[in-house]
Amino acid sequence: MVGLMFIRFVSGDIDQDSRVSAGIFCAAFNLLDEAVLHQDDYAELADLMGWFRVHLKGPFEYRLKSSWRARRAICWFKPTAHGHLFRAWRMATVLERNNIFIRMIKTRRPGYILYEDEAQIFAEPFAEIRRVL
Repeated sequence: MVGLMFIRFVSGDIDQDSRVSAGIFCAAFNLLDEAVLHQDDYAELADLMGWFRVHLKGPFEYRLKSSWRARRAICWFKPTAHGHLFRAWRMATVLERNNIFIRMIKTRRPGYILYEDEAQIFAEPFAEIRRVL
């Protein structure tokens, strides 16, 4: 994993658990819940979220552990997760069309890795990355 550049898409909101910028999925869930989307954007966003439900594991059961690291951990895409990244960019486009600014953050040092699969890692951020989040 040395040398890999991990990628995260974030919104301007702050996540209660991790206390850093909320990820793209939080922004998408919030926008879908508001139900103020144009029908085409709603359909595209719902389709993308459905794809992620099938193709991306949810490591958040680690937050239920008593470790303070688990409660503050966040997800990062691996640079090799091409299909996931392609769809995350599409999701960012839909969100931005609806006035939710999304920025991409990259790092080689995401933090203490608590979970990993083929597409992502779940890590408690090091102090230097928390400052940019």
